[in-house]
Amino acid sequence: MSSEAVSIRRYHVFARDRLAVEVAGKPGILVSTSAPPPLPGTGPVTHPFATASFRMAENEGELGLLLRNAPDLDAFLAAARSAGYRVEQVEE
Repeated sequence: MSSEAVSIRRYHVFARDRLAVEVAGKPGILVSTSAPPPLPGTGPVTHPFATASFRMAENEGELGLLLRNAPDLDAFLAAARSAGYRVEQVEE
């Protein structure tokens, strides 16, 4: 296992007791549950500091906005907590 893989922080963000988004602290794609897949010939939606898979369409808009407005992963997690979400770090 490379040292890069070991250093990537991963989190689960819950709305009540349901998993709303899985997020990793590395640049990557954002996987939506509410939007259709990218059109052929176009790339996926990417993010400069996070890779995320949304799990609940009803929370995707709010969490996506928090993610887009955050300057870094820690700011996103703090904003999610402030908005009432529960954040848990995923242990490797």
